[in-house]
Amino acid sequence: DLFTTRKTFLSPALATVQRVPMDKPEGGWVRFEFPADDPRVGLISQLSFVAMHSHPGKSSPTLRGRAIRELLLCQKIPDPPGDVNFANFNDPNSPSKTARERLTMHSTEASCSGCHKLMDPIGLTLERFDGAGQLRDEENGVSIDVSGDLNGAAFTDSPGLAKTIRNDPALSACLVNKTFS
Repeated sequence: DLFTTRKTFLSPALATVQRVPMDKPEGGWVRFEFPADDPRVGLISQLSFVAMHSHPGKSSPTLRGRAIRELLLCQKIPDPPGDVNFANFNDPNSPSKTARERLTMHSTEASCSGCHKLMDPIGLTLERFDGAGQLRDEENGVSIDVSGDLNGAAFTDSPGLAKTIRNDPALSACLVNKTFS
């Protein structure tokens, strides 16, 4: 349930960053539950997780997908080849407006596609969270598509991804091994 709960605790500072109204502005932590239509559920959509697995100033579906595979499911993703050209992906004049569109370049490049097919469909589901972990609906004026899949299980949003991770048979063993290590 750590992956699917909408219940959490907020401080005034955290509520400000997450743009959540808070009844107790004088300080301290209070119980809070995100509404049913909110994409924030469980650990994978916590501000600390989505911000930590981002690049400075921008989100990263690849880093987020890799973190889920490696940290939660204990699946090793190889490092990228040393000669990866990020110029097209980072081009501010690119006709590709969203990360999903820009990542298509990696999924069609033979030396990149094997790993990106493992990471990107997971990480793209967390694209409603920008690099600082704040919610957004659009990127460069285009609606963000947050559908994805994990090991053949399709989902349409971050709560769906959270349920899929929670039900993945690799999760329990991975978390136990991580705890003991």
